[in-house]
Amino acid sequence: MKITKVDFDVLVWPELDPPFWMSLLPVNRPHELIIRITTDDGLTGVGHTDQLAGAFQLGSDGTPQLGSAAKFVTDEVQPYLVGRNSNDIQQIWDALFSLTYRKQWNKNGWTRPQMMAVIAATDMALWELRAKRSGIPVYKLLGGTDPGVLCYMAGGYYREGKSTDHLEREMNVFRDQGFKAIKMRVGGDSLEVDSERVAVSRSALGPDARLMLDANEAYTADEGIRAARNFKEHDIFWFEEPARWYEGENVWKRVAEEGGIPVAGGEQAATRWESQHLVDSGAISYMEFDCMRTGGPSEWLKVAEICETVGIPMAPHHGPLIHAHLVSAVSNGLMVEVFPDPALYGPADELEFTRWDRKYEMFSSFPEISDGYLRLPDIPGWGFELDEDAVGRLRVSG
Repeated sequence: MKITKVDFDVLVWPELDPPFWMSLLPVNRPHELIIRITTDDGLTGVGHTDQLAGAFQLGSDGTPQLGSAAKFVTDEVQPYLVGRNSNDIQQIWDALFSLTYRKQWNKNGWTRPQMMAVIAATDMALWELRAKRSGIPVYKLLGGTDPGVLCYMAGGYYREGKSTDHLEREMNVFRDQGFKAIKMRVGGDSLEVDSERVAVSRSALGPDARLMLDANEAYTADEGIRAARNFKEHDIFWFEEPARWYEGENVWKRVAEEGGIPVAGGEQAATRWESQHLVDSGAISYMEFDCMRTGGPSEWLKVAEICETVGIPMAPHHGPLIHAHLVSAVSNGLMVEVFPDPALYGPADELEFTRWDRKYEMFSSFPEISDGYLRLPDIPGWGFELDEDAVGRLRVSG
């Protein structure tokens, strides 16, 4: 159980050309940080995180190189973990978290988001070690019993040249694959254009599917309320991050109350304390806390407890291979977010205008997704294996 080695890799994919767009930001350079923790009984636990500014930087020749976040692993995480008991998950979490507020915490150029993301990947690896040592999947270790977890497909992205005909075909494919919940972007075009896009999507999906909208904080308060009122007639399940980042939870609450659509949020909350504030504000009906981005499973479970006391379901952002275990294990778990896998589509599907999640290629095995559900396998740990050939090809050096 004693930690003998901590390894890490940073993977960087080629740029997308042209990029896909959320409401305000492009999706153009996928990347991932992987942490492996090995113990003296021969077990290895794996954690990974993405959307991590500082994971890599471009050299003078444009080649990706390790960034400042990697230095946090080598300078702090590795020396602290080696020799410790891997079962001391909370003690390790507390010690690493304390680095975010100690004197000169940023002395090496680290940001708190970078540190929280590295803590997240470390925490994941430790939870996998505990599950492997127990011989069961993580969701069973946490008390879960149902291996089937509802998924929602994240689609409806913007891209240059993408028409409503493309959007309609995209929604048709998702519907035919059995997805019962689909999310699309709004706020990246005029309200008139987006209203047409939402109407086309609802028509393609039919009346029984859950249709969610994500504005990625694109609107002012008044714009968000007006948009919600326009979209409401299409039976919208939630309106995600409906107002600009600086306006705060009180504006989200206004959008929900005056616009008439429940609000989802929390994917950018850094800790349980921020999540508590968001819950107390009354702004959200669905919590999207992302343990891949910040804090790991240990922090996610605390956020789930906070939300359970007021009846808010957990629908975490991104990272379904990790989040599915957590959603399965808590009483207020609702569903997880998944993305299109390029390997499942051919030219006839005409989905060149949707977002492809190329990060699927970093896995040689991962849980099956069928009929709108992710099926967690009955194997110890998280239930996926890394494709070491892909890792080697995409690995960034110092």
